[in-house]
Amino acid sequence: MATLAVALCVWFIVGRGGTTGADIPLIPVQKGTIQINVLQGGEIRALQNIEVKSEIELPTKILSLIPEGYRINEKDVKDGKVLIELDSADLRDKITNHEIEFQTTVSTFIEADEQRAIQTSDNQSLARDAEQAMRFALMDFERYMGKGNAQTVLKARKLPHDLEALEFYIGKLNAEKPRTLNLELDAEKADKASEDPLAEKEGKVDPLKASQEVADATTPAPPAPASSDDEAVKPLDFLSFLNQTEMGDGEAEQKLRQLSNELLLHKSELALAKQNVEASERLAAKEFITKTTLENDQVNFEKTKLAVQTAETQLDLFKKYEFPKQAEVALSAYQEALKKLQRTLRANRSRMAQVETKYRTAKRRYEVELSRKEELDRQLKACVIKAPVPGLVAYGSHSGNNGIRSNDVIEEGAAVRFRQTLLTIPNMSRMGVAVNIHESQLKKVRIGQHCRVTVDAEQGRTLEGVVAELAVLPDSGSSRYTPNLKVYPAVVHIDGTHDWLKPGMNAKVEIIVNQLDDILYVPVQSIEVENDHFFTYVNTGGTLQRREVETGSFNDQFIEIKGGLNLGEQVALAIPKRQVLESNPGTLPSSPATKKPKEKTPAPEKKGLALK
Repeated sequence: MATLAVALCVWFIVGRGGTTGADIPLIPVQKGTIQINVLQGGEIRALQNIEVKSEIELPTKILSLIPEGYRINEKDVKDGKVLIELDSADLRDKITNHEIEFQTTVSTFIEADEQRAIQTSDNQSLARDAEQAMRFALMDFERYMGKGNAQTVLKARKLPHDLEALEFYIGKLNAEKPRTLNLELDAEKADKASEDPLAEKEGKVDPLKASQEVADATTPAPPAPASSDDEAVKPLDFLSFLNQTEMGDGEAEQKLRQLSNELLLHKSELALAKQNVEASERLAAKEFITKTTLENDQVNFEKTKLAVQTAETQLDLFKKYEFPKQAEVALSAYQEALKKLQRTLRANRSRMAQVETKYRTAKRRYEVELSRKEELDRQLKACVIKAPVPGLVAYGSHSGNNGIRSNDVIEEGAAVRFRQTLLTIPNMSRMGVAVNIHESQLKKVRIGQHCRVTVDAEQGRTLEGVVAELAVLPDSGSSRYTPNLKVYPAVVHIDGTHDWLKPGMNAKVEIIVNQLDDILYVPVQSIEVENDHFFTYVNTGGTLQRREVETGSFNDQFIEIKGGLNLGEQVALAIPKRQVLESNPGTLPSSPATKKPKEKTPAPEKKGLALK
């Protein structure tokens, strides 16, 4: 503004001469810094709002209401200060009627649940656990022995040797139909019906064959129970697997390889330690090294010998004892898991299930009624709305980028609908300005640009902010009455916390879009636009000469001159009238007289930041 004052002083001193008339002032072309700004008006609003809504499904009324503008503090939140109380008479009647229906539903569900709890819940859990235990036992045996060796062992024992065979075995057991009581069965047939198809028959275990017989016969095939020390089941020589060149990919092979590698490593260290001792002895004899160095090498040699002996012992113990023991344990666990599954399924079938439809219907009815009861209780509590957070109380909803308030009437005795916003509590710690950017200025505005904010209620105070939100599409509401008006909602976040700011205050926002340093500029009213060309009137020897210039960016006061003018040249501060131009032929355009100029485009809209 100081530069502008200097320019006006120059005009009063020298700008009244020339043939253009005393009423056309002149101003020199200046050089300096200008800021390119976008100036917009807006409204203060909270960046975050807590909306208190009605959670009552039935139409109700407001019994009591806190005054608008009341400031909720931390103590109010802690003490549970009541903001709104809604009429709950109709809701209480509905809860009483529903309670009778709910008690009947509970009784029906408990009866159905007790009748099928064992047959459904326990049976499914036990069967699933037994199946998983069987699969895990097979996986544990394969993991330890290696998959190939494990299948060899299981085939030798006539057991399901892989997951496919195991699933087939489980399917056969599950396909077995529950036995029904037949009073005509004699005692011998009843005994046969309870026999175990997994038991060994004629000295051999064949669970696949036994499960097939279970599926085909009305009663399971009679078994011949066998003990773990049956002569027909010869113990396997697991040590023979250690003599194979390729034992497999199991944990046992990994353990064997680890122990062997450790032994080989310690032997290599022993040979190196021996060489070091021998070399140290020779050097010590010639007194090339100290006695302490020799003793250290000797101690290291003894430690290495002990390490070799320990590694040999560990390898020998693993081969003779640990490996066969762990293999037998894993195999026994798998065999026991097979028998446990059959025992579990037979125990499950001994518990007759009640009608599944009756239970499921009763359960579903109970869940629906329970959910409804909980919802009604929650709505009853929601009739008394307490302070949720500190803040300023405002009636109704404040939505949209401009904080437009809803038209719902909020007062004592007013009717309230479900999900209607009753109160809005803005978060006063974070405030912003909602503005609309005209489409002509949109390309200049970017998110992150610095802003200066002035509030009408506090003249003389300037706040800092930043453009934080900018809509991609224009506001449809702005073109409802003016279809040609296209504005894009934006939000400027104000830095810091200011207690005196209130939602709804009018504010002006200056968005700094660019700063031009060390440039030539003239006032925007000195520029004339014709056919997309820019002209100005230069004082040349006391006469105004029309000259085309190249312009750049501009703000509400000045425009950048990129070419056509020099620093200090005098230009007209206003466009001369036509009669003045005709009285001074030198000022007329050089274009043909028949060319009608376009209507002069007015100076750029005065929106933006002032000269810095």
